Amino acid sequence: MLLAALSLLATGCGGSSAPGPPVGAPVLPDLVPAPPRNLQTKVVNGRWHVGFSTIVVNVGEGDFLVRGRRNGDGWQVEQGIPYSVSGVEMVPVDAPLEWGGDGHDHWHIQRVASVELVPLDDEERPVADGESRVDSKIGFCFYDHTHELGRGPVERVYVARGCGREAWDVIGMGLSSGWNDTYRSVLPGQNIDVTGLPDGMYRLWTRVDEKRWFREQTRDNNATWIDFELFTKDEQRFALAVAHGPQPA
Repeated sequence: MLLAALSLLATGCGGSSAPGPPVGAPVLPDLVPAPPRNLQTKVVNGRWHVGFSTIVVNVGEGDFLVRGRRNGDGWQVEQGIPYSVSGVEMVPVDAPLEWGGDGHDHWHIQRVASVELVPLDDEERPVADGESRVDSKIGFCFYDHTHELGRGPVERVYVARGCGREAWDVIGMGLSSGWNDTYRSVLPGQNIDVTGLPDGMYRLWTRVDEKRWFREQTRDNNATWIDFELFTKDEQRFALAVAHGPQPA
């Protein structure tokens, strides 16, 4: 299975090898968001923002594989499904690719993970008609960033180079089982504008693959959250985390 996945990504990085026909049973990935981490407040262009790190973990048995081929002015995007004996099945998906825009010169899967801020009531439940705000991140370029769980390969298999350069005609992304892809709070788009919001309790939802583009083991774990108190002291704004939702396991 690993050799098949490596063959797919070699094609995505400009190599000439091609995955063989699938043999056995499909081994699916499972993308799960971790609760937002490294919560912090900061001023951006004169406005207060809450910054956070966004982490997506592959808790499934199979690797998460994506290949894009340029098709005229657009892209044809496929998910690679590894099989238990050998080979990879290429499945067309509607996931769009977008170039750059976050200070990173590579291609992204557009808005495959998103963060939404909602207010909480006195019983720490989301306010049904409350004002919500979202992050401005373009998307994810998937690769092995950190070995999050105690399974999967010890060394990273997929690297950032697979996300390609602007002129490439073929790209390949991957996320190994047990590994995460992390976008740190210091990167562009990893924040939400809280200017004008009153002090109080808020929830940051993180959701992955809301459009249901990709095949996974389950979709029951595609969202999580962190609750925090937003407060002002000496004309400075602060965000204090108080609770969080499910963790990848």
